[in-house]
Amino acid sequence: MYMQSNIEKQVMAGVAVVYTVRKLTSRFAIECYALALSFAGAAYFVSLPNVFQNLTHVTQGGVVSVGVFFLTAVLQTKLAVQVALFVAAASLVLMGVDVARSAATPTRRFA
Repeated sequence: MYMQSNIEKQVMAGVAVVYTVRKLTSRFAIECYALALSFAGAAYFVSLPNVFQNLTHVTQGGVVSVGVFFLTAVLQTKLAVQVALFVAAASLVLMGVDVARSAATPTRRFA
């Protein structure tokens, strides 16, 4: 049975730390953080239960009513919510680009 020496353990621990830091600071990870923070920011300023309750009433009017509902809601909300929605949309688009690149290149990974 092979026993690792202290120097080997220290080197492997350093490699593990560098690997973890690189994964946590990769582009895809930062996009995920931006998406989560923008959702949290929007949820802080917006009453989500009320939005969903109003949305159930609006859906009876059809697809056009839902579009008007969301457009009006975004345009008549606070600037912080608009910025959060913009950051979330940008994050989703960039994540989609990453997923498409990853699917097109089988050897490429997200991070």
